[in-house]
Amino acid sequence: MGHPTTLDEFTAVWNKFEQQRGFDDIATTLGLAPHAVTSDTMSMSFKLTPALSQANGMYAAAALFGAADITGTFMAMQAFADKGQFPLAVQSNLNFMSNSKAAQAIATARILRGGGSLAVLEVSVADDTGKELVHATFTYILKERKLGK
Repeated sequence: MGHPTTLDEFTAVWNKFEQQRGFDDIATTLGLAPHAVTSDTMSMSFKLTPALSQANGMYAAAALFGAADITGTFMAMQAFADKGQFPLAVQSNLNFMSNSKAAQAIATARILRGGGSLAVLEVSVADDTGKELVHATFTYILKERKLGK
């Protein structure tokens, strides 16, 4: 595996991952979808729905955290993990910067440092107007695991 270079390639890799997983998980609940890719970032978008909102109609903290973690996990998986490996979060630091009622939010992951067994990523979640909602860092250990149940 390697870092996708185009949005079409990113979408194809994501769709294959979803099929291999074999069950619906939090990524399905969030409605995450590939949004953009550059040489050093991957972005996933999700829409504000009643299931992902607080009582006041803004994004729930759990939805923002989940989008940040899954985007970071998928970036680490593509960039560092050999076939059959999966990044497991062992540390996270998350700052909620603001909140929004914007229709869509975008989580963008960037590798800060990585290697054979660990990856450290920075993830920003912003609404579709560009307002930063979350700034996070995650440390993932790359472990051998099979996808699915």
